[in-house]
Amino acid sequence: MSSAYFIVLEREIEGVDASMDGKGLGQNMQALDIAARSLGVKPLSEFYAADPDTIRKFLGGEGIDLGDINPPPLENFSAEEGLKTIRALLTKPLANHDGLVQDLRDCERILTAAAGHDVGCHFEIDF
Repeated sequence: MSSAYFIVLEREIEGVDASMDGKGLGQNMQALDIAARSLGVKPLSEFYAADPDTIRKFLGGEGIDLGDINPPPLENFSAEEGLKTIRALLTKPLANHDGLVQDLRDCERILTAAAGHDVGCHFEIDF
């Protein structure tokens, strides 16, 4: 079973399909982060965020009790900053891995729409 990264927009944009497969990103995240750092852009994994209640429920389902520890609040990021990273990564040869090019192109499509509507976003992970 592999994980998949996907973009969550802070609000829906009419006419924009924000769906994507994300498995190519999940399978290559470590290499993508290394490439991003070498290109001088923010690594994709740093755009990850999750709702604190979702984190608590997930960890609770895994038998982990956070007690008095509160997960960080949900943070949305600039779509423009995400686009900068995606476009830089599309120039790297590693972007030719199976499914990865399509995932990066889907990110570019979604983030372009988000930037055009001044909508923030973040990545989440589906396990």
